[in-house]
Amino acid sequence: MNFDEIKNKATQLLEQHHETVEKGIDQAADFISDRLGHQEQVHSAAEKAKDALPGAR
Repeated sequence: MNFDEIKNKATQLLEQHHETVEKGIDQAADFISDRLGHQEQVHSAAEKAKDALPGAR
């Protein structure tokens, strides 16, 4: 399997399961901000990550 095939498969999976991935990003952001603080910056970065997902929003 070459890189393009892997990339295409990953993109397809992200498109199919974007809600689950977004939920995971939110959970990770909550965990990180609870542990390290900087809630505003962490959640801003999480929103940008979700915006970058294929098939999202």
